[in-house]
This record gives sequence, structure tokens and C-alpha cells, in this order.
Amino acid sequence: MTKIPIIIDTDPGCDDTTAILMCLACEKFDVRAITSVGGNVGIEKTSNNARKIVELSGKDVKVAVGVKHPIVRKLVTAEYVHGISGLGNITLEEPSMPYYEKDAIDTIYEEAIKAHGKLRLLTLGPLTNIAVALLKYPKLKEMIDSIVFMGGAINLGNVTPAAEFNIYADPEAARIVFDSGIDMTMIGLDVTHETIVTKEQNKRLHKYNSKVAKVVAKLIDYTIDKENPYNDKGGVMHDPLAAATLIDSSVVETEDYYVDVELKSDITRGKTVTDVFRVTENKPNIHVAVKSDNNKFLDILEDMISKYE
Repeated sequence: MTKIPIIIDTDPGCDDTTAILMCLACEKFDVRAITSVGGNVGIEKTSNNARKIVELSGKDVKVAVGVKHPIVRKLVTAEYVHGISGLGNITLEEPSMPYYEKDAIDTIYEEAIKAHGKLRLLTLGPLTNIAVALLKYPKLKEMIDSIVFMGGAINLGNVTPAAEFNIYADPEAARIVFDSGIDMTMIGLDVTHETIVTKEQNKRLHKYNSKVAKVVAKLIDYTIDKENPYNDKGGVMHDPLAAATLIDSSVVETEDYYVDVELKSDITRGKTVTDVFRVTENKPNIHVAVKSDNNKFLDILEDMISKYE
């Protein structure tokens, strides 16, 4: 079987950790690199967390350090969700693996060249690295097969009433990537808030004895136990749904819409403005997830995590 080359661009992050481990377990993927970006916590922590996750998985995947700051705004972080370390209530061993010799921007371009147009990106944090890579290497937009990104929302926000965190953290970057013409699928809050794991459902992971399964089950319990205004029935699975979509696109239903990003308003800066009723003449630029299959998601999650020994 010819494997699909992917890069995971991420800011780990509790739910990032689960998403990364899902992809590393997927036999149809050739994970070429993990690139770090500041977001849930600062770049130093997200980069180190990425190495910890790779070593936990037992896989041989390089980690390349990304851009330290958003394109315009100051870095905003989310320790109030992910904890000071970014990994909630778990402690992973300090990694021994070195960072890759090239930074995230050059790594993305390098792997795009090697993949001959087949490289897919899974982005789980702000889109800073992807935007900077597109600015540095204008031809890159023609070299990437597709992007699945967790971010945005048609309706609600979670860091402000209007904006979702990943887009809010670097809206200028999001605008650049959205305008690139790359085939993109948006996994936004409209579907992630409906994709949950309950305590009872998490028992499906607790029954496995691998180190990875124990970490993932504990992280999901941490998410469930935190006060959650978005869905009181269980822990919301933001990044894991994006990973599941890359693994099996049928886990979500999508509609093609034109999506832009608000950059100027003090109230709605970072909002993904979606032309649902097609009131403009702009052509759709993003496949927007509008519905998710929670049972299928749970099956994908368990299937991936159960592969670890």
C-alpha cells in the first residue's frame, strides 16, 4: 500500500496529543514531520511537547520548530484550558531526541518537494507556519495536495463571542492560507462541539493497557472533568475530530462555502465569516464541516489508539 505523506502542524495541547497519536497509529499515513507552533502554550513548550508525544508513540518522526509569534498580533495562549505545561494533568518523560535541523517553514517546503504534489497537511493550531511558508515559497500552494484544519466556526466563538481560538490567535495567517487556493477542509466549532466522549464511552480506551492508551484516556478524562460551557454531556474533541477526518473523511459531512476572516473589528476580529446563503459572488474556497458522526468518530478513535502495544 502506498502511504499518504502528511505533516502535522500543531500546538500541543491536550486534544492535539490525542490527534497526533491517532495519526501516528494510522497505517495509511507516512507522517513526514511534526511542526510546532505557539498557541495553546508558547512555542518552547509546544515544541518540547511534540517531542514527548513522538517518543511516547515509539515512532520515528522528526519535530521541526515553527514560528515563534503570530504575523501581526501578540501571542495569545490557552493555559486555562490545557494547563501550564499544555498537557493537562499528565507528565511525560523529557525527550532525548533532537529537533530537526531545519525549521518548520523549510521542513514543510522540503517535504512538499519530496512528495510531488501528494503532501497533505493536518493543522491543529494557528495557521502561522503555513502562512509564512506560503509567503517564503510562493510555489508551495501548488505543491500541497490538501489541508484539513481545526479552526473557525460558522456560528459561535470560544475565545470571544465571535472567534474560535486558532483563527483568533493569528487571523492574518488564516487569511493568507484561505486565499491560497489550496484544497481545504474546515473542522470548526459547529461540529467539534457535537463530537464528544463521555465518561462511559471513555471506558473503551481505559480497557487498553498500553502507555499511549493510558495517556489518551487520562487526557480525555481531564477534558471531561474541566468545566465546559460548550457541551455538558462530555469532553469536546476538537483536534481529534480533525485527525479522524484525515483518516476517514466520511466522519463529517461538508458544504462548500466562501470563508473569509475578519481582521479589523475590535469585536469580531478573527471570526470566520462564512457565506452560507451565497449572498456574494465569491466562489467557495473551503469544504466546511457541518455535521459529524459521533459514533463513527468513537470507532476511529478506539481503532487508532488500540494499535499501540
